Amino acid sequence: MRITLLACLLLAAGCANDPQPAPPSADRALPPPALSEGPAGARCADHAAALPALIGRPEAAVRAALAAMPGIRSIRLLAPDQPATRDFRADRVGGVVREGVVESLACG
Repeated sequence: MRITLLACLLLAAGCANDPQPAPPSADRALPPPALSEGPAGARCADHAAALPALIGRPEAAVRAALAAMPGIRSIRLLAPDQPATRDFRADRVGGVVREGVVESLACG
């Protein structure tokens, strides 16, 4: 009887699932999410020539001007040396603000 019980326990242990799932293979990886380019294909790069004219102006005025530009859906103005992600977004304007004045602007 003990041998039968021991055999059943060993068989049951052999049927147990592996607690660690297998890592996903490269062929199962999901594609990156599509980036929105705004209405009718508009994007930040369409306004790149206008960005230098906004440098040196107050942050509030720059935010208002950028918000009025079609295709710009995100504005990220940071303090100098403030950490930020390095992901690229065609519909985003990023820049540096020091003491309420915009020092630089760039798409992405």
